[in-house]
Amino acid sequence: MPMKDEDEYRHPSPNPDSGKLWGDTLWVSTVDPVANIFGINHFHLSDQGFGRFEALYIIDGVQQQYGNKFPLTQDPDKGPWSDGVLTYEVVKPQEVIRIKMDGPRFGFDLTYTGRFPMFDYFDHKDNPFATFMGGHNEQGMHCTGEFEIRGGPNKGDVRKIDCYSHRDHSWSYRFAEEPAWEWEIAARKAHFWPSFQSDSMHLNVHGLLAPPPPGYPELPGDGSGFVSTKEGGTQHIKEARGQVLLEDDGRTACNFRYEIVLPNDEMIHIRTGRKYGQVKLWDRAENDLENRLDCYEPFFDMEIEETGERGYGVCEYSIYPPVPRWLV
Repeated sequence: MPMKDEDEYRHPSPNPDSGKLWGDTLWVSTVDPVANIFGINHFHLSDQGFGRFEALYIIDGVQQQYGNKFPLTQDPDKGPWSDGVLTYEVVKPQEVIRIKMDGPRFGFDLTYTGRFPMFDYFDHKDNPFATFMGGHNEQGMHCTGEFEIRGGPNKGDVRKIDCYSHRDHSWSYRFAEEPAWEWEIAARKAHFWPSFQSDSMHLNVHGLLAPPPPGYPELPGDGSGFVSTKEGGTQHIKEARGQVLLEDDGRTACNFRYEIVLPNDEMIHIRTGRKYGQVKLWDRAENDLENRLDCYEPFFDMEIEETGERGYGVCEYSIYPPVPRWLV
């Protein structure tokens, strides 16, 4: 269904009297191999009087991360949303957002402009996210601006950012239910969710790397997602499958390969090349000490095997259960 401009902002809980944790989650990548800057800006704007603000970056190969839990009005509003350090602003609905950071180790002022129309995951394949999401949109973006390094050997560098990126906005009861009293011990692969960007296209697909863990929403076995091109706009893909090779720790990704059936029934395969590093999202409910999900965001060069077309992006994946569970 067509996205509405108001969907750029916070959404009210469909059942506010339940007391369940509800909120809008915003995810925006910065992937610039030339500047050697890679990161995820992540926000959870809850209806429980707080928001989580995260800037998870790799700068010249070194991980630098910022996170803060900050008071937030419980009423849906249109922002900008800020904790005084990290700020998210909707400049033009469905087209332009701006994210600013003024931290002790790094700062930036980045503008993200839509390359293609937004895609509505909520309306795809009988809504596989209906069990816990109220809506879910994603979009390929073009990121421009400046990034200042404020520590380390390159302190004082101000680098131009000019790269492709990706954004995700969902609103849901995510993490509202209490998890199991004890986790199972054996680690297992959970979901894959890459975002591939090249000069000609943006590809975003979702699926499972293995049978779903307990409590995971029912998903179509053949995956879901979309492809955006200059000629065809934004369309549903038909199938998506993923494979990952992990390091000996059973959690860190070495590489990925994806099989995707496009809207015209053409099958393509995307494989990863150079890895620039990875970060892990700060996924919590209201208990700050309990880790609810090990969701990793590795940054890779990528290539379409059939054509040789090259691009880059983020190859999100998760491992269940989260380890460690208690962060003390």
